[in-house]
Amino acid sequence: MGWMPENALRERLLEATRRRGYLVLCACSVAVHAAISTRELPQGNWRAATVALLSAALLPVILSRRVSAQRLDTLVVWCANIGAGYFLWDFSSRGLDLGARESLTVPLFFAVWFGLLPLKQAALRGGVLYLVLAALVLSRWPTDPVPLLYTGFLLFLIGQMTVTVRQLQQELSRTARYADLALTDPLTGLLNRRSMERRLEDHYSPQASAPHAAAITPPITGERAAPIGILLIDVDLFKAVNDAYGHDTGDRVLVAVGQTLRACARSGDLAVRWGGEEFVLLVAAGERAALEHICARIHRALAEQDWPQALPRVTVSIGAALSSEAQEAAELLKLADCRLYRAKDAGRARMNMDDVQASDLTGEARSFSAAPLELTPSR
Repeated sequence: MGWMPENALRERLLEATRRRGYLVLCACSVAVHAAISTRELPQGNWRAATVALLSAALLPVILSRRVSAQRLDTLVVWCANIGAGYFLWDFSSRGLDLGARESLTVPLFFAVWFGLLPLKQAALRGGVLYLVLAALVLSRWPTDPVPLLYTGFLLFLIGQMTVTVRQLQQELSRTARYADLALTDPLTGLLNRRSMERRLEDHYSPQASAPHAAAITPPITGERAAPIGILLIDVDLFKAVNDAYGHDTGDRVLVAVGQTLRACARSGDLAVRWGGEEFVLLVAAGERAALEHICARIHRALAEQDWPQALPRVTVSIGAALSSEAQEAAELLKLADCRLYRAKDAGRARMNMDDVQASDLTGEARSFSAAPLELTPSR
């Protein structure tokens, strides 16, 4: 619940950045063309005022969350297409020279095309625009070709830099996907043990540099990390499930348990597959009452939800601990592990958070009854 894959986080940040870029672009277009229109309107020229109004009309669309980033990209590309056609018509009809205004307008179209379109489509549009512009300029020969040559060089540079940036973004996205795979359990889609160990290490050393923490939870603020709770969860008699129904069914049971834990987690909590039939829920609230409430919700969800007909119902045993009870991550895990197996000793399908302390765990042996429980298929 509280964790977002690094690649998804990057995509969300990129979308927010694009929206801000479009917003700034439209706002600047409104301001610039409004200023130009104050000079041109007395002469009967409405072009700048029209562009300012159209740019202003796009602002609510950009600000609307109902319009996806992909649709915004499409809209911006179409605006660039129409704007380029209008620019060439205006340039030709008024017999303009290639001045600073024109040399700064054309690169905007290139930046949009090369930034949002496939390379071939962007190169085709950019090439047509520059060739038509060059033909219009050279048709008034004799004329100074230097501005045209400098504009061409600038357009090539913008296209090249934009393509390079896109390639770097794609490479970073691939790297982020690989990082997600390294921190995610492939069967259940939950975080894996490595990611949880990093998160616990970050919690107990909040002043240390933790580049991986951003991929798991929001960074910890302040001098001391907020207390957290940990639930070490074990599926009861899972070996019997594999023996009676097969490993494929056992995997489906693990997936169903993982989905249940994800549903029971609150915003800020992390559901993790610890290994085998063990899971961990990292609770972003260091209070015993919060842990007891979530454990009760997990047991109730497993008992009441409608599982597929072929899957047996299972129960879980839970060992709970608070970060305030241990001085380091290893002690916290050991404490939760001890309480988990005491829950098994007490009959399974329950939570244990007794008064055993981390300092009392040296040599603590795991021992619990192996008496089989009846496994009944779900409805």
